[in-house]
Amino acid sequence: MSEQGGNGVKPGNGKGGKTPHVQGAAREAGQSPAAAGGAGGPAGRMGGEAQALGYQGRRVRAGWGRYLVAPRPLGLLPSGVPPIEASALFKLLEEDPDVEPVAQVQPSRSRGLGAIAEPHPACPPIAVVKMPQERARALAGNPQVVVEIDQPLSYTPTPSVGVGPVPVIDPMLAITLEEPEHLTLRVVGSDGEAVAGAHVWAIGTGGPVHGTTGPDGRVTMTLAADTPDTLQALYVRPVAGYWPARTGIPQPAEGQEAVVMVQALSETFEGFPGRALTGWGVEAMRLHQIPPTYRGHGIKIALLDSGVNTAHPDLKDTVKHGHDFTGVINSTWGLDATGHGTWCAGAIAAADNNAGIAGIAAEAEVHALKLFPGGHLSDLLEAVDHCITHDIDIAQISLAYPVRSQLAAWKLADAHAAGITVIAPAGDTAGPLTQVATLPGVLAVGAIAHTGTYPATSPLTQVQPPWPGPYPAPFTPTGPGVDLVAPGAAVITTALGDGYAAVDGTAIAAAHVTGLAALLLAHHDHLRTQAVPRTADRADRLYLLVRTACRPLPGADPRLGAGIADAPTALGIPASWQQTEQYTATERRG
Repeated sequence: MSEQGGNGVKPGNGKGGKTPHVQGAAREAGQSPAAAGGAGGPAGRMGGEAQALGYQGRRVRAGWGRYLVAPRPLGLLPSGVPPIEASALFKLLEEDPDVEPVAQVQPSRSRGLGAIAEPHPACPPIAVVKMPQERARALAGNPQVVVEIDQPLSYTPTPSVGVGPVPVIDPMLAITLEEPEHLTLRVVGSDGEAVAGAHVWAIGTGGPVHGTTGPDGRVTMTLAADTPDTLQALYVRPVAGYWPARTGIPQPAEGQEAVVMVQALSETFEGFPGRALTGWGVEAMRLHQIPPTYRGHGIKIALLDSGVNTAHPDLKDTVKHGHDFTGVINSTWGLDATGHGTWCAGAIAAADNNAGIAGIAAEAEVHALKLFPGGHLSDLLEAVDHCITHDIDIAQISLAYPVRSQLAAWKLADAHAAGITVIAPAGDTAGPLTQVATLPGVLAVGAIAHTGTYPATSPLTQVQPPWPGPYPAPFTPTGPGVDLVAPGAAVITTALGDGYAAVDGTAIAAAHVTGLAALLLAHHDHLRTQAVPRTADRADRLYLLVRTACRPLPGADPRLGAGIADAPTALGIPASWQQTEQYTATERRG
């Protein structure tokens, strides 16, 4: 069912009107509106709100953008600058013919236990507007207001996948063919079945080329800057049922088609999916050594992602609540356009039904808050408000935005004050962390891989170290700020349709930590939701428990943070029980 209300989002009326005149604000037109933290110059101190916020100049209709405008909090105003009420600011924006109101994000404090704990939010009400860049720059120069770009949300940028000595080059430098060539191949499974819907990337000197296989497993890719002979590798990622693969370019005999074979998951894991699988990530975090009654019952988890495939048999009874923040009809939160939200939902809370996989917190209540595709930063802020007003215990934010946002920092500070544990993937950047992961009060999770958990045809084989065991995943960030790591490569989880996929990424690593956090909130003596108030102290105590329970991994590598979270230690499970259960678990797997 759908949950609505409590978000306080009011559409603007879009009416034009009289523009108040101004002298000071235009003088600061060179300031970037994305730099919301700066107070700007002395513009706008004209003795009246209309004068301070107006703009005198031409109506520029070209180059419009989408922006967030909010009153600057009282404590952050320069000395001598009076505050402006949100209602007055919004009225002026609605009356300005150079501004088109889109919506308002106003936090509601009429619902939710977290609202009782923190009735005065740090983040002010926000107007979402469209206006010319020139107008936004002028408005950003006023010290009474904060102006930011309403950035589109996306998944974290991925590192280059250059192969061998030739890296992926700037497409603008590619030498294109007058007549593009074509590469046709067929993807089949090791079980002999055609693999439909698989994503195929051909890597060459001119950059990657992408195609998707049809019902017969065939795909034809247009090569604008390469020939089949200059291609260096193929990457194949099936939607479900098979391992991803990296291979060279097939060289078929004359008159025969090129074929790429991918290994079926059922060949790696005997009896799967009819027989339940205990993944390597569960064992690495020793989740199989905790009591079977620890299932996260009563804990509310919000996945801020691409929606969830609620038709999957392992998720249909777990994910019953959601909301679509992308502006589409609300029923679409149960449809996943990418599969990403479904992957995370399965790792967290897939049903324990003796088949497929079981989630870490199989009895938790998952809320699918859909923000991709089509979502903006304003939608993310609205979704965080939704978490506060709907008493969400844990929010995993899997999406990112490229430029620092002070409004997002304030909004997540409100979530933290309301006792919400916020967890974010550190990013699949192989470089700096994502903006969300760097914010205070957010638990940033990197990813590890483990040798021997994937077949020889896996892309991971090309980058694994020569020693056996865990190692930093090749995509996990190198920048400082990673709090801890979790399994994030070759993880088997729920997929689109009714199958299972082997997936990589810091988001699936974060899902492991989200599941563990749910167990802590439900079962730890000092954190149980029924006994501990929803305050920032509860979130801080959970962060401390998780980090102090981490096992350091070999090597002083900054990518590993505090190490890998250890479930029995975090939950305080007696060592004697762990040993008994470990023996039992081993017997079950054998």
